[in-house]
Formats: sequence, C-alpha cells, structure tokens
Amino acid sequence: MTAPPPTLPARYDEATAAEFLDALGRADEWRACEIAVRLLDAGVPVSEVLVGLVGGAARRIGQLWQGGQWSVAQEHAATAVNERVVAAVGARIPAGRARGSVVVGCLDGEWHALPARIVAEVLRADGWGVTFLGASVPAEHLASYLHEYGPDAVALSCALPIHLPAAHRTILAAQRTGTPVIAGGPGFGVDGRWARRLGVDAWAPGPVEALEILEREPWRGRAAAEQAASTGADAEYPALRERRGELVGAAVTALHGFSPLAGGALANPLETDPFEDVGQVVDFLAAAVYLDDAELFADYLRWLAAALTARGITTGGLRTVLDALAAGLHDFPFALRCLRDGRALLRREPTIGGDDR
Repeated sequence: MTAPPPTLPARYDEATAAEFLDALGRADEWRACEIAVRLLDAGVPVSEVLVGLVGGAARRIGQLWQGGQWSVAQEHAATAVNERVVAAVGARIPAGRARGSVVVGCLDGEWHALPARIVAEVLRADGWGVTFLGASVPAEHLASYLHEYGPDAVALSCALPIHLPAAHRTILAAQRTGTPVIAGGPGFGVDGRWARRLGVDAWAPGPVEALEILEREPWRGRAAAEQAASTGADAEYPALRERRGELVGAAVTALHGFSPLAGGALANPLETDPFEDVGQVVDFLAAAVYLDDAELFADYLRWLAAALTARGITTGGLRTVLDALAAGLHDFPFALRCLRDGRALLRREPTIGGDDR
C-alpha cells in the first residue's frame, strides 16, 4: 500500500517555489507540470500559479542568466519547460466568453511569448474569451484580424525596448480599427512611461492589473483618440536605421572581428556573434533616439555591464563600440549625446581585468 502524496498548501510557499525552479533547472517537464497542477488541485488560484509561481520563476531564470550562474542553453531549456507548464495549466481552464473578448499577442519581432501567454490564460480563467496570437505579430496582420473579429480590446506585450518603434506602428494600426490597446511588459518601461508616450489606451504592469482595467473601463467600441507621440522618428531615427549596417561593420572592424562581449581574442563566454552583439547596441540606441529618451540607452548599458562583470569580462570592448558609433554619428546630436553619456557611465562602472581605457 503506497502513501498518499503530501498535501500542498492552498497558497504555495517558498519551498514549493524552490522545488519548481529546481525542476526547471533540470529541464524536468513532468515534475514542473505536476507541481503546478497539484497546486491547482489544492485550491491555489490560476492567477497565483501563473503569475506567482511561473512568472516568478521566469524572473529568477533571467537573474540567474544575467549573473552568469546559468548558461544560455539552461535558460532556453527552463523557459521551454515553463511554457509547457502554462499549457498544462491552461488545459484546466474552461473556455470563457461571458465577459467579452480580448486578443493577446506580441509585437512584430518580439519572440518572448511566455509573458503574453500568461496574460492570456489569466484572462481566460477570469471568464474572458481570449485569442492568443503568439510571438512576433506584424502590425498589418494584427489590424486585419481585429477588423475581421472585432474584439473588445487587444493586449500587446513587449519585453525589449528595441521593439518600441514597431510598437508605435502596431498601436496606431490597432486603434485605427476602433480597438483599444492595453500594453504590458518591461519593454515599455518598468512604469509604463514609453507605453503612455506611444499613446496606448491603458498600461498594465501585469495580468492582474490588466483584469482590473478590463473590469473598470467601458472598453466595448471605444478606442482612445490617436495620439501623435513626439519622437525622434521625424529626425535622426530614419537616418540612423538606414546606416545601421555601416555602423555595425565599422564597430566590428574596430574590435578586430571579436564580439564586445568577448573576454579576449580566444574567449567568448557568452558564445555570441560580433555582428549580432553590436547590432543590438545600435538597435537600443535607435530606440532611445526614437523615444527621445537617453535614459533608455543608459538602462541598457547598465544591464549589459552587470552581465559582463558577473562573467569577469571588462567593458573595454563595449566602450570601443561606443567610440566607433560616435565617430560614425558625429552629425547626430541626440545619438551622440547618448553615446557620450554611455561612455561616461561605463567608465564609472566596476570593471574586471584592468581594461579601463
């Protein structure tokens, strides 16, 4: 005779969260799904399992990668298991439509779909009819879908600020169909500052807040008036994007073909490509120019410097990139300001290995 499984509390505790993260770290899909389903059976609300357990683990995974404790492969494997957990939880949620219909998706080029999927399942658990469009939805395809099906609202997720120019096009395209837009995700800024700048109807830092917005707002048939955000799109941004390839090539040449994230000529702890790495720096700079917000670029440099330092890599290569970009953008006043401020910021950041050029 076998003993019955231990009863989990109605609200999971730190030990359960640690057990769940351990299962993700071992890519143990069966165990991770079992923990989540058992919590549901014990009476823990769907929103707490998805937002607290799964979402909390996702944030911890990001911290472990940034701190150099997990490799990219470990992070990808754990995220894939987390997505399977969300699917297992979603399979326990009955279809809803009583409260209205919402379309949920990610911006064009945005492949971090897990947060949006969590939002979709939390809304569905609360009785909303939800259509989840997944990752990287082109603006024109989204607008066509909204025209055809006429949902009460659309919720858009953005994880990285480099997608904000695309976000602006998508927001306007959705609003032109008469559909209100709820925005969420760290790509819009931790306080939603860039979401409001781009004219969204509402900002929701998480799924629970999105539910509160839907409950209190008369969404049906009402979209906010189209807002013309004042951005750098009419000045430096188009020219910077046009010169992206030239800028990236010049910076990689200055690095002698090595990544700015490499620890030396024979080492690249992050196992990345120099053209992709420099391209990301340029894309964050372009987003800062588009939003006319130098702090966007500074935040990115702080995050990247922390990731490098955790791996024992100096920021010397990154500073070389900023110098090369400044040389190529001497006639771009706002971009040049961002680069000069970034160079000063990195000089103040702690570095490893004595490379403090």
